Amino acid sequence: MTKRQRKVALTVIAVTLMTTTACGMNNGGMKRQAGEARPSPEVATPSAPQTPRALSGSGVNMLNAGEAKIPIMMVEGKRVISGQTFADTLEFQWDWDPATGTLRIGDNDAVYELKGGSTQAVVEGNALTMAEAPFVSGDTLQIPLSVVEDLFRDVVSYEVRDNELAIKPNPNAVDKAILNLPPEPEGQEDEWSFADDPNDPKKKKPASAGNISSFTREALEAAVSVRGRGDAIPVQVDINTDNLISTGKRYLGVKYKFGTGPYPQTGKFDCSTFTQYLFGKEDVELPRTARAQAQKGQSVSRKMLREGDLMFFYVPGRFKTDKIVGHVGIYMGNNQMIHASPKPKDGVQITNINQPYWKKTFLSAKRLDME
Repeated sequence: MTKRQRKVALTVIAVTLMTTTACGMNNGGMKRQAGEARPSPEVATPSAPQTPRALSGSGVNMLNAGEAKIPIMMVEGKRVISGQTFADTLEFQWDWDPATGTLRIGDNDAVYELKGGSTQAVVEGNALTMAEAPFVSGDTLQIPLSVVEDLFRDVVSYEVRDNELAIKPNPNAVDKAILNLPPEPEGQEDEWSFADDPNDPKKKKPASAGNISSFTREALEAAVSVRGRGDAIPVQVDINTDNLISTGKRYLGVKYKFGTGPYPQTGKFDCSTFTQYLFGKEDVELPRTARAQAQKGQSVSRKMLREGDLMFFYVPGRFKTDKIVGHVGIYMGNNQMIHASPKPKDGVQITNINQPYWKKTFLSAKRLDME
C-alpha cells in the first residue's frame, strides 16, 4: 500500500468511528440496535426506590430537583397504582400481610390500613369508606386511581397524567442527613431550642417542711387554667409524671416495629403505641396514632415544656408535607425525650432533642389537660 492509500484508509476509519459515536450510542453510552426503542422514563419501583440526594449546603432534600413518577397500570380493567410503590416513593414505612391482603402505611406508625377486597379503610384510626376497593394482584395491593385523592390528598402533592402519577417534591423538606450531624455544643441556644417551663411548680422546692402547704397552694394556683384565655396555663391531667417517666425507662431497649399490635401481644412498640401504653398505665386513654394523639390536650410552647408533655414531629421526606405529624414522644425534662423510634437507635430510647434534626422537625407540644 502506498503512502497516499494509507492516508485515505485512515480517513475512512476516522469518519466511520465519528459516525458510530454520534448516532449509534444512546445517552448511557450503550450501543442501540437499529429499530430499538428509546429508554422509557425512570419510574420508582418497590425493588429499586430512588435514593435521595441532598443539595449541598442547602439542607433541602432535592434529588435532582425533580418529581418522581409512579406508573398507572391497567389491572383487571381498572386504572391502579401499586400501594407498595407509592409508599416507597414517599419514603413511608409499610407493612404487608399477604395472609390477609392488608397493607399498612405511615411514618413511624401506621396511619393508613387498606385491605384487598374491602372498601373500608382505616385512616388515622378512623373508618373511611372508599368508592372502590383495593385488590391484591400477585404480592401487591393495587389501589384504584379513583380513591387516591380521598386517601392521600393531605400528605402529598401530585398530578395525574395519562400513564403516571407525578409526585411533586416538597420545597421545604428537611434533609434526613441532619440526623447524623455531630451534637451541638452544650448550652448552645437559638430560637429553635427547647426549654423547661421556669414556672413549673414541680421544679420549685419548698424551703422547709413547714411551708409544704404554701407550696401546694402555689402549685395549684400556677396550674389553674381558664378556658378561652390565651395566657392561661393548661392544667396537666391528674397523673404522676414521675411514675410515667420511670415506667417508660423500664422499657428502654424494647425493639421498634412499624405498625405493631399491642405490646402485651407483640413485645414491641412503634411511636404511638408506646405513648398510648404508658399513659394507659396512668388510666389516661390515648388514640392509636400520633396524628390522632396530636389532637388531644392544649398546645404549649417549645420554651415552656414540662415532664409528661407529648411532643410531635414530622418525618422528613422530599415528597411529604412538613406540616403533618409523623412521630410522637414524651418530654422528660432537661431537653430529654423518651420515645420508640427506628432512629437514631432502634427501639425505646432517650434522646436529647436540642439537636438540629429535632429542632427543625418539631411541630407542636401538647399538655394533656383535665377535660
